[in-house]
Amino acid sequence: MPFSDALRGFEKRAREAFDDLDDRFDDVMVYQTFEEFPTDLDELSDAFLQLFNYYSGQPRSALALIDRHLRNAFAIYVADRARNVYSEGNLWGNFFAELPIPDSNVQGLFKRVFADHIERRGMPLYARDEEVNCYYYTALLHGGLSADLWSNLWEKCILPLANEIAAGHYGFGGEMDGHSILKELKNPESRFAPKKAVLNILEKAPDSTIAPLFEASMRVATQVESSKDSRSSYTMLSNFGLPEVAMDALRESREQTSAATKSRSSNAPREKRQSGQRLIYLPMASLQLDLAEGVVSMRWPRQQFPLHLTGARIDYYVDGKMEHSSEFSVSVGKCILEAASIAVKPQARYDVELKLMQKSEQTGEYVEASSLNQTFTRSKPGCFEFIKDAKGLYRLRGRNERITRTRRIAYIVKEGCRIEPGQGMHAVSEYETSGGWGGTQIFIYDVDPGSSGSVVNDLTGEEVAVWQERYVAKIDKRRIIGETADGVDLYGYIPCELGTNGGLPSMTIESIDGLAALDDLDIMCVSDGQRISIPRRVMWSDDYGGSTAAQIALIPQESGLFDFHIEECLIEARQKSAQGKVVFRYRFAVVPIQDFRPTSISFDFGIAVAEYGFQAVLALDVVGTQGEAAAVGAWGRYTAKTLLKDEFLHLRIRSSESGKETDAKLALAAIDIGIPSTLARVSTERPVCLADALDLGPSAANFRIASYGWRYNRAAIVMLGFGPLLFKELKQPGVHEFNLFAHMASFQQIDGSRPSDLPLKLSLIYGDDVTQGYLKPAWTEVAILDCAEGIGISDWKLLVTADGNHVLRFGGRPVCDVCFEFKRKVGGRLIAEASADAGATELVLPPSVVRFLDARKAVIVEMSPSDWLGEPQHEYATKFILKRQA
Repeated sequence: MPFSDALRGFEKRAREAFDDLDDRFDDVMVYQTFEEFPTDLDELSDAFLQLFNYYSGQPRSALALIDRHLRNAFAIYVADRARNVYSEGNLWGNFFAELPIPDSNVQGLFKRVFADHIERRGMPLYARDEEVNCYYYTALLHGGLSADLWSNLWEKCILPLANEIAAGHYGFGGEMDGHSILKELKNPESRFAPKKAVLNILEKAPDSTIAPLFEASMRVATQVESSKDSRSSYTMLSNFGLPEVAMDALRESREQTSAATKSRSSNAPREKRQSGQRLIYLPMASLQLDLAEGVVSMRWPRQQFPLHLTGARIDYYVDGKMEHSSEFSVSVGKCILEAASIAVKPQARYDVELKLMQKSEQTGEYVEASSLNQTFTRSKPGCFEFIKDAKGLYRLRGRNERITRTRRIAYIVKEGCRIEPGQGMHAVSEYETSGGWGGTQIFIYDVDPGSSGSVVNDLTGEEVAVWQERYVAKIDKRRIIGETADGVDLYGYIPCELGTNGGLPSMTIESIDGLAALDDLDIMCVSDGQRISIPRRVMWSDDYGGSTAAQIALIPQESGLFDFHIEECLIEARQKSAQGKVVFRYRFAVVPIQDFRPTSISFDFGIAVAEYGFQAVLALDVVGTQGEAAAVGAWGRYTAKTLLKDEFLHLRIRSSESGKETDAKLALAAIDIGIPSTLARVSTERPVCLADALDLGPSAANFRIASYGWRYNRAAIVMLGFGPLLFKELKQPGVHEFNLFAHMASFQQIDGSRPSDLPLKLSLIYGDDVTQGYLKPAWTEVAILDCAEGIGISDWKLLVTADGNHVLRFGGRPVCDVCFEFKRKVGGRLIAEASADAGATELVLPPSVVRFLDARKAVIVEMSPSDWLGEPQHEYATKFILKRQA
């Protein structure tokens, strides 16, 4: 039986996948194993179908064999098939329709074998008190829900909620955790509630078991929200571990939306029409530590994709530098992207960009079709944490991953720091890393649940980071405007409806031991030596399976006790029952300025220069980088010029009344614009037009936008007239290109009306705009090049010269040689042909055309740029009517 070998192989892989998940999570769901079978789930399903066909006369024997030898693979098969066949409330009818198991008693045994193994492995069973529904809900939820259910969730719940989170109306720090999402979806009064069938399923599942699924879905939806204005024909997404069926439902939903939008805009002007986008989703890279070599590797698994990606490739960039490239290979009915691995050095963060590259039909060169950012940050300041898994590999600690039993953890600590172990941390060994990492060390500890520790600066003895494993703290830093000279996070002032400073950071603290553990915290806030109270609220609490979890938020923005100028604010949470052990600490500073943003951008000999400004909330004395001093009155403005690519503006800001002083490094937009020299030269003489695009070709029109440093809020839009050429969020360092001539039709003059100006403009979205009394993103525009439709002829007149010739007199001069074809208005029959050289001022009309005009007949003129052989390029023709005026 050939299928038996395949099933034995699948069982081994399935058992290892479940063992690995058991090692990492308290509540394991079957859908989490699907990523271990990225190209094999169809083969797994076929192998079980062959097994049941072989035992079609004895299905109980097949189930007995499965229960003894294939339990793990069977659980994956059932969950995968459940998500794929469910439709409009029908699960088991569709499920058994293709299996030779007509006997309802055997079908019941089939379900019990699945549920027994779920329970045997300690995974959640749902609706235990309802035998029939228990199998139904358990299979669907372990499959990660079905396409039918996800379609409703995306359209009615997740995507609309993501839009509101982006607008700042929901969530925390631009995000929303899984518990809060479920709380909103299960609220019968919520406008984001799903349909009844979906709600029934969600209500059967404790939040703790499905919260990660919905948190992942919101992270995916956030990507969709941020890319919705992109002009690219592709949108690349990270799936964040979301099941394939959910991503496929999202893709179908978005493509249907794009098709409807395209249909509605079919009568819109050419430059305003929208085209559909295809979604491509990839898994997040895994970071693995090779302890023997002291090397960290980024790894992406082998993946399958649709055939339309044949001939494309993925370029892998780390911190703006291309490190790897992989082409899509063709397989049966699909494309395969092979596994990739990149070795990297340890640092504070890794900014990864995956670029989808496709060959240009015009040049044959690879051009960027879309891109995807994947960011990996340290879970604790000063160190990365790698947990040893069941396979003996050290992998990067996952988002929200808890320590629920003793684990071996490798801490990669930056130079000048060390691990100070606390209760529950037991040293194992210490390694020096290799490869020129400047003395960075790896410390190995066995870590117990509830343990505590810190990262300490060797030189000063200062604690860089502290933690207690039963608590998790997060900080909303979206309103950060820079840092102090000492590296402390710096904030400004933002007006809010409470009359307080809406620009302050917020924090959440989550405890796996519930509200009682949060009540055990003594939260202290000291602002410039003065202790003040800080508002807090319970975000959610959960209780499942004897364990509890809860989360509170600390919200300084709601307090009027914070000064507008704070040299140092310290917020600490200490555990009362552990002799005041620190479990959270955050320092920040505040300067009394608002509306910090670039106010103008210009080019000085091709170099982009920006003028920045802010409004003083208090009377200030400001000293610039060169020592120049300026007194700025309350609500007065301060301005400074610097290169657009500069990362920081160094200022000493002193409040005149209080004497408080801060050495500030204000974070600048830090982007650079690369303009092709040939087009820059042309633009100084006249607008770039269609003739230039045809003459120079796309290879001469590659523009480059580089971003430096990491920013919470930074984006760029490039427009040619009313048509977008590029929309990119630039949160991380990177280089992006767009080609001005990639869409030559944008330069075509269609009719005889005056050709439109097409200014090439960059809109930089960076900084705060509070001029209207509320916060909105600041936009700054700059014209990069002057462009225009057509070939340089702005208009024309029919004239008779002194020597009796009938001519078309041009307004402006053609930049290229031009072919003219004159045709009858009725029937379109050719009357005559003529041509004009580049730079000509007029065209003498052929006699046959003059006779038509003398007869008061209208003539159609097709004006086309000539190719290298002098032939008309009809696809770029301009048509207009020529007739003698009465």
